[in-house]
Amino acid sequence: MNYFVNENIFTLNSGTEFSAVKRIKLFHAQGIPAKILTRNYNSQLAGDLKRVGLSHSDVVNMYDYFQNITDIDENDVNVRYASVIDKKLYHIEGIDANKSLIKHAGHIIGEVTIAPATVGIIASIDYYNEMGESVAKDIWDRRGFKSSTQYFHPDGNVGTQIFYDYRGNVRLEITHMNINGVLHPTMYKLLDYQKKVYRFNTEQELFIFFMNELAFQEASVFINDRISLISSVAEIKNSRGKWQFLHASHLEIGRQDGTQSKTSEYLENLFTTLESHFDGILVPTEQEAAEIKKNWKIKHILALPDTYAEKPVRSSKIQRQKHKIIYLGRLSDEKNPTDIIEIIKIVHQSIPDIKFEFYGYASSEILQQKLQHLVDKYGLKNNVIFKGYQTKEVLECILQETSLFLNTSESESFGMNILEAMTYGVPIVSYQVKYGLSKLIDNGISGYFVPYGSKRQAAKSIIKILINQKLWHLLSKGAADKAQIFSIDKVWERWAYNNRVVNNLFIN
Repeated sequence: MNYFVNENIFTLNSGTEFSAVKRIKLFHAQGIPAKILTRNYNSQLAGDLKRVGLSHSDVVNMYDYFQNITDIDENDVNVRYASVIDKKLYHIEGIDANKSLIKHAGHIIGEVTIAPATVGIIASIDYYNEMGESVAKDIWDRRGFKSSTQYFHPDGNVGTQIFYDYRGNVRLEITHMNINGVLHPTMYKLLDYQKKVYRFNTEQELFIFFMNELAFQEASVFINDRISLISSVAEIKNSRGKWQFLHASHLEIGRQDGTQSKTSEYLENLFTTLESHFDGILVPTEQEAAEIKKNWKIKHILALPDTYAEKPVRSSKIQRQKHKIIYLGRLSDEKNPTDIIEIIKIVHQSIPDIKFEFYGYASSEILQQKLQHLVDKYGLKNNVIFKGYQTKEVLECILQETSLFLNTSESESFGMNILEAMTYGVPIVSYQVKYGLSKLIDNGISGYFVPYGSKRQAAKSIIKILINQKLWHLLSKGAADKAQIFSIDKVWERWAYNNRVVNNLFIN
């Protein structure tokens, strides 16, 4: 089996999770077995998978595995029909779309939380004592059964959490303790795993045990997508192959020219003490692979795109908004979203009806407030709009309306969001930074590069494109054509070639 190791499939995913999702679809299109392997407990996983076009058969989760519920079908339970609440004894009173109260003889004895983006589907049930304090919480899996129970200390902190199989048998227990005023999980206990009891001090120890169990059961390759899990994946024994995929630049400062030997701090252990535990490192471009080879002695450095382009969307029905620009992706400091607002301020002077929309969640509330302050300061509240995190279906519609994509990141190991925009024929204006953008943007053909930090030059490029429809159509066609260099067939050719070279990149 081929496993792509991740923390979770989240409600709000980043490019790292989307890369794994695209890779699963890439492998399955070739008839190659693969699963995303996840660590985190997630009772809402069924819904989160559905949003990215996957099902439980595409994922093996650690908690599901030890709860023996990996093959359970989805079966949502509506609070009104849940047998766990005896309607003859208790009254259910809806508060709003997210909460319902459970009452007995007029007293509130519990509260039901509704699963996100559903109508009446149970996510959890809190139980109260006579003082109105929470004593326990049942957590329901979206597949229609009670998955876990948390028991609370009088101070409101979790004491013990237990996890059930589908029949309600306890399979896993976590004990929490207050250490120096901070609550910590201090013991993970498997209660009946292969007729034995196992104890672990940390979730990491349990996770390593889980992955080693999978590797023991069948020949397996592990491709780790999450930097946070490097030390865990390093401990897997008897795997056919272990690889680390770097989705962001390995450099401490990715925007500089020339070759550097200073890695990001969070990658130091991969390039030093843990390097021998992996068969190699995967990066999206040949340029980055060459720089790593020049500075570090690592067994294999392979250049493989971390996504692929869908078929181009070219339809006469597409209606572009002439002066609409977007950014799609997580809003964080290294993406320089403040530069975007500064650039739009300059563009606004020449194109008063310019519209810019941010699509993605902010990495912090402080950053979101800073961005909104700039918008207000420059009088752009009618021009710059924060749309937040949106579904794939919404983004597909947006990309058909958009005339331009603006990117101000300080580095891009590849640029999944940019490739997606180009698939829809959206030209790109971007700072010229390492690595992947040089593979995507041909200056004057699919968009324009400007030197890093050159806000005024970026604004001039935007104005030049938007006021010249002939130029826009030329760049739009160039963007769509360029995207197909990374079609699913061409990307698979790269995977197949590299597997022939190293022989353990994946298992057929």
